[in-house]
Amino acid sequence: MHTLTVIYRNLRQRWLSTGLTALSIGLGVALVTAITALRQQAQANFDNVAASYELVVGAKGSPLQLVLNTVFHLDVPVGNLPYSYYRKLKADDRVAYAIPLALGDNYRGFRLVGTEPEYFTLVRLKDGQPVAVAQGRPFAADYEAVMGSVVVRETGLGLGQTFVARHGVEDTAAAEEHEDAPFTVVGILRETGTPLDRVIFISLGSVDEIHQESRDKGGKSLLEQLEALPAEPSGSPPEDRPEDRNDHDHHHHHRKKPAAPPVGDTPGGDKPALPGQTAPNQTVANPASTSAPDIDEVTAIIVKLRSPGYLFLMHREINKGKDAQAALPGVEVQKLFTIVGTVDRALLLMSVLVVVVAAVSVLVAIYNSLAERRREVAVLRALGAHRRTVFGWLVWEAAMTAALGGVVGVLLGHALLAVAGSSLKFLSGLPLDPWRWTRLEVGPAWLTAYVPFEVAVIAGTLVLGAVMGLLPAALAYRTNVARHLSE
Repeated sequence: MHTLTVIYRNLRQRWLSTGLTALSIGLGVALVTAITALRQQAQANFDNVAASYELVVGAKGSPLQLVLNTVFHLDVPVGNLPYSYYRKLKADDRVAYAIPLALGDNYRGFRLVGTEPEYFTLVRLKDGQPVAVAQGRPFAADYEAVMGSVVVRETGLGLGQTFVARHGVEDTAAAEEHEDAPFTVVGILRETGTPLDRVIFISLGSVDEIHQESRDKGGKSLLEQLEALPAEPSGSPPEDRPEDRNDHDHHHHHRKKPAAPPVGDTPGGDKPALPGQTAPNQTVANPASTSAPDIDEVTAIIVKLRSPGYLFLMHREINKGKDAQAALPGVEVQKLFTIVGTVDRALLLMSVLVVVVAAVSVLVAIYNSLAERRREVAVLRALGAHRRTVFGWLVWEAAMTAALGGVVGVLLGHALLAVAGSSLKFLSGLPLDPWRWTRLEVGPAWLTAYVPFEVAVIAGTLVLGAVMGLLPAALAYRTNVARHLSE
């Protein structure tokens, strides 16, 4: 009788035991597969996004937090920089371009980021293409917005429609809505597969004005006025306190602008807004300079240098100063995954232990069934089956049971990745391909280059199952044919 036929009939005869054993192995393999694939794809996506930015500059604090907030639009801002610092940095002969970013509000959880229109043409992603507007146009005035593709898809907003932002970078029910300052959608970015798909871009002037209006409008209760006191300085600007710089509800507010010049001195003869009034439809005459000269602060600055040789020199030079810090996105991402790697390895170890424990169940299942199969083995021996043949049947039966669990686990792990991938893309804008092969990381170069991780896992469970089948196979090998036939 053919070996595979015997193995198949034995497994089918005990289908419940075989199925439960394979499932227990599959659960452990699913965890190993999902964790490994998720980490590899997430790290690759983070590295690709970080490679699009040479240097980011922000307030003193955590460089990793600065990169997460500026490049990936996660976490809260570190603090603010004076607008004059941005102008000084931009004027440096070593700088090819410097683009400011200002944060402070959100719409349904999607962050509003103030910047210059040059952002859409100067900043280039990993594919070498600029952050271009696919539909409509870049903003040319305050209270105009350019949306990422995910924002459009999730909110249902389109060109020409308006929306009202909420205060703070996180969406909370208690956050104040800027009802007097609606934004109009004038552009939609091309889909990039990066966190930019989840961002709403507006002008720097919009960020400054919307918070100035929020501070200036009346009708607040006494409690609200007391809570707003740190954001409403009178006279000279207050001293910059560390606790205020780390509070995302206050640190990004610009200090109150100097008093507006007389009406006759206002450029273009426009009347300045009086206290308690708002100007949601205010426009800027020059589209290339939507940020007004009296903007006080920015959250971060994206810097591109004329030569890579200036990179570490400027990084060290800025960090030596007292005003700001510079961070290298690629370096900070590597630090992040070094930290995450500790937890990652712990989860992988637990998953491997689950697989080993489940593999032991293969041994137990075959060993327990061996008492019922001794007469069957004796009959096969009497019919001419060799001891080695019987030994091989039981070893292969254990191996096939474990390998079946490995296949189930790989499929289940990628299914889990598909579920997690949709959530991760919504939260970070980074896409995952749940059915892509995972790269094998351990072994010689020829092995890691040509053997996917999933194939190695299935082969590993096959070998592990075979090892677990050695003991019951050895007992079957020593079966006394005459005694069991006479029983």
